[in-house]
Amino acid sequence: MGTLSTAGIGIKPLVSIRQHAKLTVATFAITLLLGLPMIWLKGQPKYETEAVIQIAPRYMKTLKDDNELDFQSNSQYRQFVQQQTSTVLREDILRDAIRKVASAPAVQRWQLPGENERQSIRRLRTSLLVLPVPDTYMVRISLSSSDPQPLAPIINAVTSIYLERARNEQVFGKDERTAQLQKRQQQLLRDIDDKAERRNQIAGELGIATFSEEAGNPYDKAIERLREALADARIKRFDAEAREKAFLQHGETDPAVRSILESVSVDPGLNSLKASLNNRRAQLVSGMAGLTEQHPGYQQSRQELGEIDQEISSQTGKLTQSVRSNLQSRFATATSQSRQLEQDIQAELTRQEQSRGRFATLFKEAQNLSAEIEQVRKELDSIGERLNFFTAETGSLGFVRLVTAAQVPDLPQGPGKKKIFLMVVLAALLAAIAVPVARDLLDRRIHAPNDVSASFGFPPLGWLIEADSEDSRSFRCDQLRRLASALIREQDRTGMHIFGLCALQPGGGASSLTLELQATFAQMGLPAIAVEANAFNRDPRFATAPELELADPQMPQAACASLRLAGSGRHLHAIDRLGACLQQLAQQYRFVLVDVPPLLASGDAELTLRATPGILAVIEAEAQGRGEVGRAARLLQGIDPDSIGVVVNRVRPLDGGGYVRDLMNEFLTGRKPPPANLLRELRLTGVLLIKGAGALLTDLRGQLPRRGAHHETD
Repeated sequence: MGTLSTAGIGIKPLVSIRQHAKLTVATFAITLLLGLPMIWLKGQPKYETEAVIQIAPRYMKTLKDDNELDFQSNSQYRQFVQQQTSTVLREDILRDAIRKVASAPAVQRWQLPGENERQSIRRLRTSLLVLPVPDTYMVRISLSSSDPQPLAPIINAVTSIYLERARNEQVFGKDERTAQLQKRQQQLLRDIDDKAERRNQIAGELGIATFSEEAGNPYDKAIERLREALADARIKRFDAEAREKAFLQHGETDPAVRSILESVSVDPGLNSLKASLNNRRAQLVSGMAGLTEQHPGYQQSRQELGEIDQEISSQTGKLTQSVRSNLQSRFATATSQSRQLEQDIQAELTRQEQSRGRFATLFKEAQNLSAEIEQVRKELDSIGERLNFFTAETGSLGFVRLVTAAQVPDLPQGPGKKKIFLMVVLAALLAAIAVPVARDLLDRRIHAPNDVSASFGFPPLGWLIEADSEDSRSFRCDQLRRLASALIREQDRTGMHIFGLCALQPGGGASSLTLELQATFAQMGLPAIAVEANAFNRDPRFATAPELELADPQMPQAACASLRLAGSGRHLHAIDRLGACLQQLAQQYRFVLVDVPPLLASGDAELTLRATPGILAVIEAEAQGRGEVGRAARLLQGIDPDSIGVVVNRVRPLDGGGYVRDLMNEFLTGRKPPPANLLRELRLTGVLLIKGAGALLTDLRGQLPRRGAHHETD
């Protein structure tokens, strides 16, 4: 038997709309009603203006950079931009902007009559739109209203106050930090004055002007020089005493000093005397020449020569003694001087060493004071640089600057009521199409025979249309003959006579299908019997049938169309004898059709199906979910019968067309249906929508009296 070409409805907008005409109309009406307020609110054309500011990723410095104003990553910059956009809407900025506009002459006030300041601030905050411009460093501050006059003044006021606050606040806590730095600066200056005054006192006491570490302690240097001088003086004293002692012992000087004899020999007075005396000697000697010793002149000359020699010797002796005395005095003086110098140096060294400890202490204190003053000056320099930064950089552009000021708008903007109405109508149409399609896509129920193929692994044996009209009943009869033909072929192939018809849940149509198949076989002249083994849900149509007790079966002698098995409550008696009973019936009838309890609801279903070699699973379309079908397939596979077939029952033809309806029309008319025509499909869809709208109104009118009656009863 043929099957449908698709599984379920799928994405077929026209089919979904025709299937759910009331849902489509309701969706369109609800969407349209919800859009009417938007038409009223958004349809009013408004004036809009904006100011544009730039938030730079780097601090626009005046003199120097500051590390605390640097962004380490792009995410930090984005966070800063977000923070600045929130700052624009800060209450103090909006309040000052409103007051600034109110104080300006010839400018329309933002605050409305009868509105207090807090309310006007709240209205301005909700009206302002502050958004970053994508892929730029710009930020838009925009405002729209039906009145164009107050827009530009209030936006410019907000922008100017924001820029002023941003520049003052971009260096966080500038005023407090400046005050703290100035306070620290005054403390350091006082500290420098105190230390410098103490260092001056030490300098006056020590008589030193500088206290540098490189120069060292001058007092130590002075003591060292005294020690060196004392050693020199001692050496000189030793030398002087040695010279004096050697002179006294030997009567002559050392080779380094002119000797006495040399001093006497070079004495000019003595040499002059010797020269004159020697001239006289020469005269006397010349006069004595040729005279005898007895000559009176000779004796006189000789005597005078003796006197000359005596005079020279006497003068030489005197001069020698004088030089000796002079040299001795000089040696004694040199010794005395070196001794006295040594004593004086020793006394000074002793005095200096006695005051050395205090001098070193004061000098070290002065050096420490100098180092501390230098350190304090460095700190003062750092504080001065920071104060200069606050003075110079807080007046710079910083991160934010104005790019474009707001202008008074001259033309209104907006789509208008007509465009918004068309947009709402279009949205309603789209929703009216999307909702039915989505409902069908989300519907997990079985709609067509191919929907069960994935669960069972094979196509269904047949399918039956929902018989809700004379035409559908006639077409169902033909489908029953097709199903009977399929069972005949199965019997010819396997020799099987017993078939159990099992629905998944109560009301699935297994009982009706059992009786319909029996009647179809009877019309075809084939002996068949319908056996009700469904004690779970008794069908009234079996009430007139003979009842058979399985514990003690008494088979009817005459042929009958149906048979009812006895049971108590919802269970059969002696169900284990069902197989033998059905085999006896199979000897009398060609087809034994057993109405089995619903598989997913009754425990007797599996026991009953054990006695039926062939099983027909009856799946009700648009009632069974795919999960239930899969569970039923697993249960039937666990029973492991000789044959399993699937029948999809009560397949509903799609309203206004579809494969099922085309088959039924082809059967009824005996002609091939015309090819699909879009205009015909649209016309048919429109007709069904009109009918759906009428049905929806009827349902709504039917609800009103009920509610009224309910209130009256209450």
